[in-house]
Amino acid sequence: MTALLYAYENAEKMGLVDNQDSNSTLLLPLYHTNLKSNGMNIIHASLSKDGTLIKADFVPNGEFIVFPVTQDSIARSGKNPPSHPLVDKISYLSPLGGELHTLYKNTFRQWLAYDNPEQVQQFLETIQNFLVKKDMLQELASAIFGKTLVSVDDFVINFKELSDKGKQSDKKVDLSSVFLTFSVEEFIGYKNMSVTEYKALHQAYIDYVESLDLPRGICNISGEEQQLTTKHRGLMGNAKLISVSNNIETYKGRFSSGEDIIKIGYRTSEKIHLMLKYLLENTNSHKWLGGQQNLINWFSDDIENKTNLDFTSPFGIDFDEQESEQAVVSIANKVISDSFIRGEVAFSNSSKYYIAIVDKASNGRISLKFFRELESSKLLDNLEFWQTSNQWEYYDQQYSKMRLRVPSMRQMIAAAYGIERNGMLEVDNDNFQKDQFQKLVISLIDGQRVPANITKSLESNVKNRLHYQKTWKQLLFVTLGLLHNRNGEELKPMLDKQNMNRSYLFGRLLAIFDRLESAAFNKNDDKRVTNAQKFWTSYTNHPASTMQILLEKTKYYERTLMQSKPGLKVKLEKEKEEVINAISTNYLDSKELNRSLDYHFIFGYYAEEKFIYSKTINESEE
Repeated sequence: MTALLYAYENAEKMGLVDNQDSNSTLLLPLYHTNLKSNGMNIIHASLSKDGTLIKADFVPNGEFIVFPVTQDSIARSGKNPPSHPLVDKISYLSPLGGELHTLYKNTFRQWLAYDNPEQVQQFLETIQNFLVKKDMLQELASAIFGKTLVSVDDFVINFKELSDKGKQSDKKVDLSSVFLTFSVEEFIGYKNMSVTEYKALHQAYIDYVESLDLPRGICNISGEEQQLTTKHRGLMGNAKLISVSNNIETYKGRFSSGEDIIKIGYRTSEKIHLMLKYLLENTNSHKWLGGQQNLINWFSDDIENKTNLDFTSPFGIDFDEQESEQAVVSIANKVISDSFIRGEVAFSNSSKYYIAIVDKASNGRISLKFFRELESSKLLDNLEFWQTSNQWEYYDQQYSKMRLRVPSMRQMIAAAYGIERNGMLEVDNDNFQKDQFQKLVISLIDGQRVPANITKSLESNVKNRLHYQKTWKQLLFVTLGLLHNRNGEELKPMLDKQNMNRSYLFGRLLAIFDRLESAAFNKNDDKRVTNAQKFWTSYTNHPASTMQILLEKTKYYERTLMQSKPGLKVKLEKEKEEVINAISTNYLDSKELNRSLDYHFIFGYYAEEKFIYSKTINESEE
């Protein structure tokens, strides 16, 4: 929580708090909140300096308003919930609201009675002048609905709606739960000022709140003397990051009450929660991990995360097909860094990087599942390790070239634990998926390899080819990326004819069997399953005995291929003899000959398949 506190205070120094000029998410000032319009839940009333209504309309869908709140109103509930001090639902602002309106008047008047700056006081009095009008609701309805207005029955507005075909229909809308916000036209010179944008108003309210006679003490988080609070604003609904258990046995015997466990200043609480709210709402700084779990991250000198660092999604580097393989491996650190960080690097190597995973454990509680702080230079080292450990090539159709890419964390989890449905890999257990996300994030941040449970699952899945009819390429890409440099070795996409690993050799042979049969198919049989694919699982479990079956099964296709594509048949036969001879020379008398294959087989398969395909294409072009 201290990291969130310091982040907000750094944002204050950098001018990011209440920065209305930015098009990005607004970091709210203390003791304020925001509300997003759905097109029908907020009305904006434009007033003259004397409180006369000039115009009114619903705030457009997607726009936000900002307004002050109290520590009681921010998470209000009950029969007569506390009022906000200025902007609130019309049921609070209108005398028709009864007790709600009384609450509003008392709260608003207390602020009005404070020694506000003269201009702010004038702004508040302008709004008050409008609110005291007996026909306020009628004026609002007339301004919004104009000639279509039929009647105003308490909070219900009856009006006519004209369809595209010119037909009128009776409509009604209940304004009791609609928020009402304000602006004063030509308030400062010719400039209009709204509650949302008026920074001096926001600061005046902050000063007012901090002048209130509330219990004070030393905040255990900031170390400052402040107003103390036990009422903390909710996030992700009304879920609390800081809360006291209702079960007294959790503290009985050590503390007389739950509030004695920790003393938190009101200002400190606001800074922590507003910073977390900002990080959760800013698209650059948060990533949804499934369910109610979110990842948030920021830099000490790039709180907005303008670099848009997102390591849960696929990332990687381009490389020219004509470049040497060594050029790809020895690529400069800055290029690797830029492949992770989209756009220019906006932070220094000496800056701090923070990452956390927050989960809405229940409607009333947010849990912090994970938190790390590390130097940005260390982060880049760990990101580089993650890339080099998990990247694999894929063909980018948009640019018609091969690229290196790291699978996204979602792809990793889906490949390891997903079930193929409707052409996609789906993980049924949401809680399990969240746990895997957390493990992957921790592994990346701590500079560790992908957790063993995921790689073990991939090793098993890749032996079950027929379970992945439409998602085989995804499973193959993830598996090759995550397993290519295990145990200190580096398995590459290019065919290594010096590799005499038994599983690698049998994998090469499996690709040859697969190509022998598929090349003999007619074009209309493209989707036909080959015998190599049918016997895939048996072959990976008992390669030597299943090899004899495939040798018999592919004889017919060899004869067919000799008639249709004799050149290809000769080349495949040569490859087959070379691999079988290597197996015989190295493993014929070995007890391991027919044992289950390990993950090396899929690299032999991939490399041989690529070699056959590339050689066929090159020779056809010649």
